[in-house]
Amino acid sequence: MLVAYMFDDIELAIKMVEKYLDLKNPFEGLVVGSEVIFLYGLTSFAQARKTKEAIWKNRAHESLKKVKQLAKDSPSNYQHKLLLLEAECAFISGRIKKATEKYELAVTLSKKNDFIQDQALSYELAGKFYTEQRNEKKASLYYGKAHDLYLEWEATGKADHLRENSPF
Repeated sequence: MLVAYMFDDIELAIKMVEKYLDLKNPFEGLVVGSEVIFLYGLTSFAQARKTKEAIWKNRAHESLKKVKQLAKDSPSNYQHKLLLLEAECAFISGRIKKATEKYELAVTLSKKNDFIQDQALSYELAGKFYTEQRNEKKASLYYGKAHDLYLEWEATGKADHLRENSPF
């Protein structure tokens, strides 16, 4: 699921998450279950941005609510994920200032709590956001930081994919 999402195959990621959800949450209460909830939020926001269909925005909001509870229960593990989902929500809602604030906080908190992969993802999604805002300077900087963090995380395939597919 995560690999499909990270390599921009949103439809495949959604299919995989939905298959998981059809299993009646066999991993509920485990980290893998909460990661799927987070991933479903990200994929749903991406699909909502792409299709403009309300169903995806609604699904994303359902995931956001669940991650909000996870962040309340375990802030050091989930607060940065919540902030990233809130940034994506603000982005698709056209709340530019709020999206900017949430992306910045997601980057900062994922770094503070040593989630390098989530810090890279936060920079990447912020890079997409800044590209849409036509802020090329900031978008280029953020894509570059995401690339470097993916390399540091030893995700060279993802770093290469980002380099080859980002607009900078």
